[in-house]
Amino acid sequence: MSDEAIGLILLLALLLGGLLYSAFIGTLCGAFIGWLVSLTPLGTAILKVWVSLTHVECELWELGAFLGFISGFIEGVITVKKSDEE
Repeated sequence: MSDEAIGLILLLALLLGGLLYSAFIGTLCGAFIGWLVSLTPLGTAILKVWVSLTHVECELWELGAFLGFISGFIEGVITVKKSDEE
């Protein structure tokens, strides 16, 4: 195997690892925030809206983990740049 092929394989493995790491961290943060929100009255309202839209019943930490997992993949794609033009 040539050095270029090995370099390409390592680069792809690094990119895949970064993407999975981002999704893993997003899942953990989403589950924790979902659990925190479930301790407030807002949690009940969020679950009512979720169930009315999807007809899927779950705990709020599960919903947070799901949304965190999805946002872990989207986070690397979306970038916002602020210009200094006035």
